[in-house]
Amino acid sequence: MEKIMDSLKRWEHRWLTPKAESFDSPSHGLGIRAKEDIKKGENVLFFGGVIIHKSQIEEYWKIMGHVGAQIDDDFFIVPTSREELKARGVINHSCDPNVGFKSQIQLCVIRDIKAGDEIFVDYSFCESSYPNSFACNCGSDHCRKEITKDDWKIKNIQTKYFAYFSPYLKAKIEKVD
Repeated sequence: MEKIMDSLKRWEHRWLTPKAESFDSPSHGLGIRAKEDIKKGENVLFFGGVIIHKSQIEEYWKIMGHVGAQIDDDFFIVPTSREELKARGVINHSCDPNVGFKSQIQLCVIRDIKAGDEIFVDYSFCESSYPNSFACNCGSDHCRKEITKDDWKIKNIQTKYFAYFSPYLKAKIEKVD
């Protein structure tokens, strides 16, 4: 069994398009940027890792930083190691995102991305359990200035981007409406 488990380590938990790369973002720490133009609809990232219960997520974040995606009221999917993060990068937040969710673990381009541009998602597309709000410094014309666990409830974001919300939050929105 150990041999099987060791052999499984050769397969990665995340896939990043060859058109993008992990880089040290001057404003966000680790990030992902386009190495070449990426067209609307193309897949950018499939992510995997381990499933963490919300009771353990703050402990995980203290160790690894605020990474991963909420997939249920009680669960998050998070990277397994710092090496995994460095190799495949982190999708940072912007209030003017260029990627969104196509499935629970799949991010696709929502508007064309030029080579050299950083790749961003709006955290309101997948998060509803932040323990604390945080300041946003994305600099976009649509910047909310503060990111909170309730941003997914903002009607104009839902109207504009509903197709790119995670299935988890789409279900919550449909339940409320």
